[in-house]
This record gives sequence, C-alpha cells and structure tokens, in this order.
Amino acid sequence: MSKFKDKINNDKIKNYFVHSSVLIDVDGASLNNWGKDGTNSQGTDNATAVKKVYKNGRWYAVVAGQAWRYWWRETLGLNGWSLSPITRDTKVAFTDANPIVYDDDDIFGYMRASKDDEIDENGKIVTDSKGKAKKIDVSVTRISPLKNSILTSVTPIKLINEFSTMARQDGDAVPYEKQSYSTVLKGMFSLDLDQVGTFTKTNRSGYKNIIDSTFKQIVEDGGEEVSDLINPNIQRARLKKEVRLQRTKDTISALKTIAGGAKRTTNYASVKPDFIVLAVLKGGNNIFDNIAVEEEGKATLSLKALHEVINDNKEYFRSDVYIGKATGFMDEVIIKEEEIGGIKINVGSINTMIDSFVKILDTVVI
Repeated sequence: MSKFKDKINNDKIKNYFVHSSVLIDVDGASLNNWGKDGTNSQGTDNATAVKKVYKNGRWYAVVAGQAWRYWWRETLGLNGWSLSPITRDTKVAFTDANPIVYDDDDIFGYMRASKDDEIDENGKIVTDSKGKAKKIDVSVTRISPLKNSILTSVTPIKLINEFSTMARQDGDAVPYEKQSYSTVLKGMFSLDLDQVGTFTKTNRSGYKNIIDSTFKQIVEDGGEEVSDLINPNIQRARLKKEVRLQRTKDTISALKTIAGGAKRTTNYASVKPDFIVLAVLKGGNNIFDNIAVEEEGKATLSLKALHEVINDNKEYFRSDVYIGKATGFMDEVIIKEEEIGGIKINVGSINTMIDSFVKILDTVVI
C-alpha cells in the first residue's frame, strides 16, 4: 500500500469507494420469486414463478437487490451485529434509525417520518395554550453507503417447472408447482467509505440523517465534526475511525458466510460468491461491471475486459486489485498474479482474498 500513500495524502477530496463484482454459481435454485405466472405453468392453480427479465429475446434469472441486501443484513446479524428493531405502523414500517447504536442503520440507510414532544432547556415538555404537548418534526433519512445491483444470470436460463404434490394427508393429493434454474449469477456493489459513520443534519431531503441532539452526542462521544467533501457549508458528524473501520470490514467480511434465498428446504443453493474482485477507487463508478460475459452459451470471465478497465482507470486506484476464485469454478479461466499499469492483481481463494483486502482498509478509511 506504500505506493498509494502519496496519492492518498495528495488527494484534496478523498471520495473513496470499495468497488466489487461477484459471480455466484447455483444449481436447481429458486432464489427469488414473484408469485403465479401462467405463462410457464403446467396448469396447476398453486404455482410459483421465479423472478426473471427479458432482454434481446431471451429470459434471464433475477434476484432482487433488496433480497441480496436482506441476506447480507441477516448475515451481519448472525455475525454479531445488533440489528436495528423494526416498528410497524398502520401503513409503514421503519427501523429505529439510530446509526450510533445500530451498525446496520449506518450501512444500509433508513427513512423514518415521525414527530416528538418538544422539550425545553430544563427537560420539560413544552405545551400550547390548551395544555397539549407541542410536537416537533424528528423525521430522518439516510441514503445507504452500500449500493448493490440486482443479481442476474450471465447467460439465458432454461426454467424447470417442478410439479409436486402434498400427499401425506387424507383425501386427494394437493398439487403445487415451482420453477428452478441452474446458472451463474452476476452482481456488483460499491461501499462509500467517506459516508460510513458520517452524518449530516441539514434540513434537506436525504441529508437530514440525524437530529441536532444526535449530532452533538457523536462529537461529545469522541467523534469529530467534518466538512462535506464538496460543500464546506454543510457540516457532518463523524464517528470514531475505529468504529467506521470495523463496520466497513464487517460488511465486506460478511460475504464469506452470506446465506439466503427462497425454497431452501428443497432447492438449497449456496449464495456465497464463487468469484469476487475487490479494489478501492477514487470515484463512485464501479468499473468491474462488464468482466462477466457469455461465450458459446457459457458464463465466463473476460480477462481482456479486466485488464482494460484496470489500465484505463489506473489513476483512480487507491489499492491493488484482489481477486478470489473458488477451485472448481471456471477452472479454465487462469487469472495470473501480475501488474497492470502499476496496479498489482492479487489472486487466491475467496476467503483469503477477502481477508487480505480487509487488512488494507486501515490505510484508506480516513
């Protein structure tokens, strides 16, 4: 990381992002569904279709970005995070919206519209002329520092309609039907390192992350007040570096144990990445979005595309590239440890490369 030290020190605006692309190999999966779909049904009333999209005359499997985030968040909970409790109102549901206490509120964002009693400087409730408590708006929103795509198949899918029956009860068997597929799913994500653990109180949509008292609490508890990257008039409260760093590391490391998906009792599939590329870059555009391609009906990796995007964007890298690939997955694709435009490609197993990448985050989380 010493070769990036000068660039990091000289960057006036340190808008750094973890950018990543992943591939997940699944067989007989039914990971995300959208209810009945008469087009592919064999005629049963009780049928479930998988999510899919139509492109260039062909169907591709889809896992919603929200589903992927759900698995990710639940995995972080299993890994030790205390997840923000959910409150259900008449027509809405929201988390506690407390990013100081709950790590997931910080990383995954939130929106909470509510009002609270107005409190005076002596800690007493302020009332109006009729003796009713005055209310103040304490609505807060936070755009998630973690952005992720949908997961979609690299190649078109050929769906299987699985016809089953519930026949263990008295009387006629109850038929039901579901769809499944075997494919390689691709997805990408970016994590905004500047925004992790950093909050504004500006009264503007998407910018009022916290109320005044929370802003003050962060600073008093050992955090700091920092200016916005592009607007020095907007002040932000930032948690301690060690807290921000740990949340960042935990988020990336969770991909080693991520699990989830629909129909797991009969169509279990691992959703841990079989391929992952990780790097820190200056700027919010994920450059690794086109390295998974279809060749002769099979999913594969374009090493030409990988080398091209590294070379084209070498000035924006603030870390080397870390590539993890599971043995047995695309063994025909040989990724070499080499240097391109001064950027080294490190290659190893999935967990090894995630661990190696997480270690270098100490030098880029400012």
